[in-house]
Amino acid sequence: MKRPLLTELTLEEKIGQLLMGYQWDINRKTEVDPKIIRTWEEKKAVLEDFKFGSLWAQTGDGNRGTALNSELNREKDFSDEFGAWIQAESDCYEKIPALTCLDAEREGAGTVFGDLTATCPPPVMGATNDEELVYKMGAAIARELRAAGCNWRWTPVVDLCGRFTTSVLRSYAPHDPEKQARLALAHALGMQSEGVAATAKHFPGSGIVHGEGYRDAHFCPTQNTISFEEWEKEQGKVFQTLIDGGVYSIMISHAAFLAVDDSKVNGRPRPSTISKKVITDLLKNKMGFKGVVVTDAIVMGALFSLLPYDELLVEVVNAGNDVILGTFPQAKEILINAVNDGKIEMSRIDDAVTRILDMKEKLGMFEDGYRLVKGKAEDIVPYTKELNIEVARKGITLMRDRNNAIPFDKNKVKKVAIICSTHADHFVDKLDVLKKEFEDRGAEVTIQRRLVNNEALAEISEKNDLIIYATYVGPHEPMGPPSLYGDELKTYLYAFSSGKEKSIGVSFGYPYIHHDIMENADTFVNAYGWSPEMMKAFVEGVYGEIEFKGVFPMKEYDE
Repeated sequence: MKRPLLTELTLEEKIGQLLMGYQWDINRKTEVDPKIIRTWEEKKAVLEDFKFGSLWAQTGDGNRGTALNSELNREKDFSDEFGAWIQAESDCYEKIPALTCLDAEREGAGTVFGDLTATCPPPVMGATNDEELVYKMGAAIARELRAAGCNWRWTPVVDLCGRFTTSVLRSYAPHDPEKQARLALAHALGMQSEGVAATAKHFPGSGIVHGEGYRDAHFCPTQNTISFEEWEKEQGKVFQTLIDGGVYSIMISHAAFLAVDDSKVNGRPRPSTISKKVITDLLKNKMGFKGVVVTDAIVMGALFSLLPYDELLVEVVNAGNDVILGTFPQAKEILINAVNDGKIEMSRIDDAVTRILDMKEKLGMFEDGYRLVKGKAEDIVPYTKELNIEVARKGITLMRDRNNAIPFDKNKVKKVAIICSTHADHFVDKLDVLKKEFEDRGAEVTIQRRLVNNEALAEISEKNDLIIYATYVGPHEPMGPPSLYGDELKTYLYAFSSGKEKSIGVSFGYPYIHHDIMENADTFVNAYGWSPEMMKAFVEGVYGEIEFKGVFPMKEYDE
């Protein structure tokens, strides 16, 4: 397939390149009943009509999952089936192939595909501080994604942020600009070496409102209030490192960047997503970014309620965004009319299309023999898992051991109690891996959800030689500032009242549990993620089979 010239493309074909198709709009007839699926001929007609430049590979969503999930009545796809499905859709494009995009930002391809690897998340890689290892992991995840038919991943997260944000769960060293940039670039280049475009996000930064506590752009407007001079030295330097290093794409934050653009829209500070000063003047012109600029989802609360949809689309394109994440079917007609009416200059459309085609060319998508699907899971996964073991063992972090309890003698640990606190029910099932690791070393293991009173803990302490307080809080699990709430938090009214000397706290997610909730734990470990390899490394460390080598990649606490 030859890369087309701009002069060979119609306006409709050019506009299509800016649009990212929701797969539920392609495959389902209605939002009301996800099982009403279009026939293949109907899907093909949608693809040929809209000519989407990108397809959003939405998977594993129990509420609005893909047509494939709905048809098979399950939560996760499998790479071979999904890849074949994506390939069939892609084959509908005779002139310009479509990118297939997804987040998979924290636990890699296994987050969404049942036969691929749930990898150690970025904070673990930050704790290793090993660029070569981080590069290899980026490449390994990319190989798995290619097996599922995906070639554009929205990661790395490079926000410098406070601890009460989801970004702290998704980045390498959110309080250290140099380390954040260095490891994020290594991961991005690893991905791109295997034909998956990386995305540095969220430019110009996540937008923490100083003095106003937690705010999330999914729900409400946010602002980045630091001075431009401070931004240039820290957050701007991170993005500049990624730009100079060759990252293919950058995702824009909905946060207003007041130091660059203090204008207002309907009385509210202008989000960066619709700021020409932020995207075109700063990112593209001053910082020299030549790659693809993609919006964050434009249906998020910080943006979507600001303007009517047709006006919002025009603002988004005119600001300098090249790909729009979250386009509805009517977007094509809205943008075509906007160009014809002079509301959007053709030069802006041509700039966007050129950048998109450049990225597709870098990925090899116009080369003879290019196929979106490359490799098979069974051939790729074993290497990723071995690499994951190495990352887990090197990154798992002993936060404190006040009384030198570690290592425990496995010959003396006959019974282990695991007390779980989480809002994510799926995490409870994952603890079966932790249970098996202790059982394989001769212990009898029980798992229970939460504690109800001091008497219950006293009984547990009497019966067990080791008590593990296992917590998990992940991004948006639950929605809101990362923490435990309600009954899940009540456990820590009673925890450590008995058996403190044989108790270990461990977080398989949010890395500040040790400070915010479990200060009473004399021994605490940050595992950062729930992958099987992470759980195995935890048990190995508890028994002294490996040394806890990880160095906490964040500030101990925020002043």
